[in-house]
Amino acid sequence: MLERWTTRISETVRHRLPLLLIVCYAIALVLPGPGQAIRKWELPTDWPEILRPSTSQLLVAVLLFLAALGVEIRRVPRVFRQPALLVSTLSAVWLTPAAVILLAWWTMPMVVDSDTASTLLVGFALVASMPVANSAAAWTQQSRGELPWALALVVLSIVVCPWMIPLALKLLGLTFSDAETTKLEQLTASFTGLEFVVWVLLPTALGVVMRWAVGAERVAQHRQAVLLTSAGTLLLLNYINAASALPQMEDEFRLMWLVICVVTALSLCFVGLVVAQLLGRMFRSSGSTITALDYALTMKNTGLAIALASSVLEEHAILLLPVFTMTLVQHLFAGALHRGVVRRNGPPVHE
Repeated sequence: MLERWTTRISETVRHRLPLLLIVCYAIALVLPGPGQAIRKWELPTDWPEILRPSTSQLLVAVLLFLAALGVEIRRVPRVFRQPALLVSTLSAVWLTPAAVILLAWWTMPMVVDSDTASTLLVGFALVASMPVANSAAAWTQQSRGELPWALALVVLSIVVCPWMIPLALKLLGLTFSDAETTKLEQLTASFTGLEFVVWVLLPTALGVVMRWAVGAERVAQHRQAVLLTSAGTLLLLNYINAASALPQMEDEFRLMWLVICVVTALSLCFVGLVVAQLLGRMFRSSGSTITALDYALTMKNTGLAIALASSVLEEHAILLLPVFTMTLVQHLFAGALHRGVVRRNGPPVHE
């Protein structure tokens, strides 16, 4: 009976995930307090700093663990048997949004004054230089895409980000003071240091080991519970982020600025989707692999972008507007992608 109810609820949530995402944003707009309180929650201060993650870090670690729990080990080597597709996709993680930002650099000053355009574009340039969002793996899991590809792109893009982020920012014409450059390098390097190991690699490895320890058959028996937990964690993470983002958008609200940010964010997502589809078809990838590429090339690690905008360029608060806009838009876009996958694949097959 419990298993039947879990399956029914899981499939209902899976099919209604985009709608539930919008509901989360609506609640965050009307009742942001609980989300902001959860975001500020911390473990005891006498714990080592590396073991005192933010709530968002903790939730992302849960998402990575649950995604890795669903990975079939025998399918992992397939990712590295397609090095051309892997390298092409990793390159597209930075080149595709950079092309969109460069185009916007020419067109945006036609709509708003050059100073405002430059400020907003710096925020989007920060977004464009980020690695793949960790939550891309969770969306891939909900859409039953190729999880080994999703996790590989998340992990590898974070590994190379200390080299790619400064390069991407320089290519996009951003210049920093020596102090800002040093802080940027320290922040990005931390994502491949001990913090990366503890909160990205370790949860992923634990998921893989847990699947091996309990057996694939037992994991399959509880697949619906795993998917339901992943969906709930993803929705909670979005509520917390929206509760932090939406009030700040209201403080910096300018109708034209907001419209420009939404259009630019949608452009980044749409172009990323087009490139993912082209790469998938060029390399004759399966539909599930293309699904993983779709999320990888349309979702950016805006958590790191927020850290950079807040710490490195803290005197320009408006830079957070493009970053927060991208955070919300990319998840809504992912919800639309998920809805399309669910419709295309038809009724689910219960395992």
